[in-house]
Amino acid sequence: MRLRVTISTRAREIPWDQVQAPGRGVFYEALERQDPQLGATIHANGWGPHGIAPFGHSAPTFPTPKRQEGKYVAGGTGTVEFGSPIPEIITALAKDFTTIPVLDWGGTALKVEKTTVVDPPAFASGRGRFRTINPITVKAEATRTPEGRVIRGKHLLPGEPGFDVALQHSIRRKCETFGHGSDVQLEGITWIGPKRSFAVTGHGHWGKKLGAPIEVEVSGPPAALQALWSTGIGGSTASGFGWVVA
Repeated sequence: MRLRVTISTRAREIPWDQVQAPGRGVFYEALERQDPQLGATIHANGWGPHGIAPFGHSAPTFPTPKRQEGKYVAGGTGTVEFGSPIPEIITALAKDFTTIPVLDWGGTALKVEKTTVVDPPAFASGRGRFRTINPITVKAEATRTPEGRVIRGKHLLPGEPGFDVALQHSIRRKCETFGHGSDVQLEGITWIGPKRSFAVTGHGHWGKKLGAPIEVEVSGPPAALQALWSTGIGGSTASGFGWVVA
């Protein structure tokens, strides 16, 4: 399930370090106003057995302005989307965004014009093709040395050795988080886009992550595929990574 927010702005561009990063804060501020207990629980513990943040979001997009090299252009009417398979989250966001006139997107004022709840596709065939509009990032699993020392897994880019294994693991963990089991399979990676880095924030930290948009084919129970469509795929979806084109 997604909440599509129609927005408008007089700004002509959004600074690159504010394209994705503000979404996480906008999400938690909305929950704090509408369902503070739910927001505090998610912020502290995540969701489900793996403690994953149970939501994702897009960057604001504006179809009218012409692209300009080196700039993330804005202006006129556009959209920004938030998604989660947890209905209470979407309900809280929808209520909040209908009571505030403007979203503060890292200093860019986005006027809220309307909100629309969008249900996921049925995925009745048990297969889905997901293309991300934002870069995707995944992290390899941690390993142990013979002495028992834990070596943290490194972040992997699409096309690097081990990426498909790490993405398969990430997809299964996400489906387990929402109670859909682990019977989900990455069938293939059909496209890899250009590498890009975006700023991320969370738990008092700021930094940049590098990734690349991709298209993948996944098979599994329809409800599991709907959860992936709702939150995005890969890691750091709460920071806007891995958002799937509707």
